[in-house]
Amino acid sequence: MYFSEYFEVEPELLQSYGTVDIPLICDVPFFVDPMLIFNSDKPEYQELHRSIIRYFHFLYEKSKDNQSDGALGAWFRFSEVPNNWLGYSLSGNKGLALGRDYAEFLFKNIGFAIETSGISKSEHLEKAMLLYPGSGKDKISDLTVNLIKGYLCRHTETFAKSHIDESYCAEFDVERTSFSYTTESFVSSTFHLPFIVDAKGNLEFVLLTPKDILRSDEPSINRNHMLKNHERIRRSIENDELRAVVNNYMAKAVHKYEEEQKRQRKKPRERAIKSIEKSAFEDMLVQYPVLYDYYIALREEDTDEIRSLSNEEFISQNARYIEASKKLIEQFNQGAYAYDESLSAAEEAKRRLLFFKHELEDCDGYKSLYINGEVVAREDQLQRFWRLVWYGTSYKLDAEANNGRGNTDFIISKGLYNQNIVEFKLASNTQLPHVFTQVKIYEAANCAEGSLIAVFFFSEQEEKRARAVIHAAGYEDYIDASIFLIDCRDDNKPSASTAR
Repeated sequence: MYFSEYFEVEPELLQSYGTVDIPLICDVPFFVDPMLIFNSDKPEYQELHRSIIRYFHFLYEKSKDNQSDGALGAWFRFSEVPNNWLGYSLSGNKGLALGRDYAEFLFKNIGFAIETSGISKSEHLEKAMLLYPGSGKDKISDLTVNLIKGYLCRHTETFAKSHIDESYCAEFDVERTSFSYTTESFVSSTFHLPFIVDAKGNLEFVLLTPKDILRSDEPSINRNHMLKNHERIRRSIENDELRAVVNNYMAKAVHKYEEEQKRQRKKPRERAIKSIEKSAFEDMLVQYPVLYDYYIALREEDTDEIRSLSNEEFISQNARYIEASKKLIEQFNQGAYAYDESLSAAEEAKRRLLFFKHELEDCDGYKSLYINGEVVAREDQLQRFWRLVWYGTSYKLDAEANNGRGNTDFIISKGLYNQNIVEFKLASNTQLPHVFTQVKIYEAANCAEGSLIAVFFFSEQEEKRARAVIHAAGYEDYIDASIFLIDCRDDNKPSASTAR
């Protein structure tokens, strides 16, 4: 299930090599942050950054020509690199490619990405993403992985040759591992890499990624962070006239709001003022794009902060998704789960969900959902945990499946007419009342014989809310039959030595 287990290497070896012990049945939510490559003192990372920027300059020259399908496909469009098992996918490692829309976005904005206005020390590919709707952290990561694929292959090959048995490795001709500026085309190279066998019986190589270039939260350069730090950006503006214009525009926007509140005999709200300032600063970004460069320059100075945050994120996510999952799997194995392949998909799904509930509630599994006393569990983490429990089985499990009426959390099946839907919800989720309508739609769309709903609560108040929602929907008789309340509280489970 994990790299260390599959390839029979000690987890400590991977740790000392500075990489992640990735699961090999679903992605782990880490992403490559190019700012960590730029900030690094390692010569090989500095060379990687230079090669990335060189390629972006090449794209800029190509963007001066008329856009064509051939140009987009040859230079601006990138496929997903699933072999590193990083990302969002809960079933396997196949996500979405960057696609044509993203290629067109790069084509139109590559000039913006490499322009520094003489303010930042270097160009940064993430700058373009400040214009992209949403955070785009997965897209930044996918693009970066494409441009450093050759390095990741060499990084993995070095480890494989030293620590992995030859029977687990093969020679792979890996596409697009470097770029030839002579032929203006991507070049393939051969590497000695570890492999797994996919569902179709094909060999698929696996790539290791250094943990010091990974983040789980937003990338270091992102639009939300920029807008939250508009005061710091404004203070950093060296051009007195520009600083005065930006500050004046924002002050006028706030003053207008305060005067309106005064006329209505209302007290100005701090939250509203912050929102107005943010909106006014966004207006200034459109009129004065140089403000983006001041933000980039500030992030270049934040080396220690960025490294510290990325390290904290790695420790937290590693504990949350990998170490906690391993503990849960160990408990599953120790529980000697009784396999019965003759059961229907609905029966097997219920048995596994009840076992999952038992492990979380009665076998200290809930502890994996806390770090330093704080609840860290989200629905996607609980889904990943349950996804890892489904092994040693011939039942098919599809996560986030969409058959035309929306995404179900899980479909467990043995053939088209032997299917069951499982939905996970936190009791704190505002959409909890809607889940009962959802599952009926999903059942019809997927020819499923029934649904199971798991509701996870972390406090007494959340439990009361969940029961009230279920009662209001008229489903209280379904509790412990097809609706399961799962107690993840850490304040109502005394140890065996103190329990009475």
